[in-house]
Amino acid sequence: MSATIGRLPWGKLALVALFLLALGLRLAWIAYADPSPRDGRFDDSSWYDVTAQTIADGRGYIFFDGAPTAAWPVGYPAFLAALYKVTDDNVLSAKVANAFLGALTVLGVYALGALVFGSRAGWAAALVMTFFPNQVFFATLVMSETLSAFLLLSALLAVLYLTLDEKHRRWWGAAVAGGLIGLTAMVRGEFLLFFLVPLLPWRLVLGSWRRTLGYAGIAFAAMVLVLTPWTVRNADRLGYPVVGSTGAVANFLAGHWSGADGAATFGAELPILEEYGDLPNPEREVAVYRAEIRKAVAWAVRHPWEEITLVPRKLYHLYRADDPAMLWTQNRPVLDQEEVDWFGTIANGYYYVVGGWVLLSLPAWWRLRDPRRLLLILTVLYFSLIFGVVFIGDLRYHFALVPTAVVLASPALVALRESVRRREEAGVERSGSSPRPDVPLAKGERWAG
Repeated sequence: MSATIGRLPWGKLALVALFLLALGLRLAWIAYADPSPRDGRFDDSSWYDVTAQTIADGRGYIFFDGAPTAAWPVGYPAFLAALYKVTDDNVLSAKVANAFLGALTVLGVYALGALVFGSRAGWAAALVMTFFPNQVFFATLVMSETLSAFLLLSALLAVLYLTLDEKHRRWWGAAVAGGLIGLTAMVRGEFLLFFLVPLLPWRLVLGSWRRTLGYAGIAFAAMVLVLTPWTVRNADRLGYPVVGSTGAVANFLAGHWSGADGAATFGAELPILEEYGDLPNPEREVAVYRAEIRKAVAWAVRHPWEEITLVPRKLYHLYRADDPAMLWTQNRPVLDQEEVDWFGTIANGYYYVVGGWVLLSLPAWWRLRDPRRLLLILTVLYFSLIFGVVFIGDLRYHFALVPTAVVLASPALVALRESVRRREEAGVERSGSSPRPDVPLAKGERWAG
């Protein structure tokens, strides 16, 4: 039985301490670097802030001209609106919520690691996640990354615990997972197809495609249930059943045109914007949305070789570094350039080291017949396909994958710790003393050697 203080086990106390440490780091960063979406910038954070205020005020999700819109996914503005409603539009509430969700994500990473690789791996992953620089830095930005990472991690935990674990497997677990995937897609539309990821793990566990498709159908139905009210609203207010957001197709077009380089090159939409510039919103927004889809699909069909050669460039821009929080923080500078360079170097260095540990752990996590490990592998594959093939590569977009990557790095970290421990014990034994004389032995137990 684990040691306790009162009635609380040491393990739970340690998790509470880890949560508070993660929360404290993120709150400290918010106090140190405090960019405001109301400082005159025009970027995603200012859009989220303004539209959250209009929703909280009861005016709905509207464009700057007052017309209804679906330009960005509504999930994060709606989340902010709930905060603004009770805090009188206080931007700090959004940042504190980011810090809180980031700290909860650390606990979720522990749970994910423990479910897949065991408790020690869970602890290793949670510690790495606590100090992950870019995850900390994003807490001060009024942007959707932290919420989407938390929701995606929650969906993975629901799949693992409620559908892949034999003791807890229930049909309604697939509904919970599907609902969480739907919420994630409401925040970041790129996760709309994520309900397909558990298919192969479910097939391994359930033993037949009939039962697998049953689980998939339940998950899909739950996701549709979450997305339907927003889609119906768009059909009513915009005149077209937009499922996620109209703005997502700008990223789609940026990845499929003659000037595409794998990153955020948006020149292809300029002629379309000019063509429909005289239309009023929301008619203009929908017309642009449909025209951009047609243009991107037509180019992809006519240029198959270019599509193939764009994939490695998209993946490069997706994974090459991990300092986008610095770039977004400095849209209206709040830090000195020396600080930006220093923090960016720390973020990238940490990211590269963890990436190295992911590769070192590959022999432990590359188990295609293990449904839990396969789920994590397919999550990485999903990110690579959705951004490397369908959309574009951008450093922001791998943010929600970091919790999974940290878990995949944990086996090598545990192996390193065990190697160090064995060497320490071997050194003590050679010195002729007990390895741990301060720890009593259980009955019938003796020290090795």
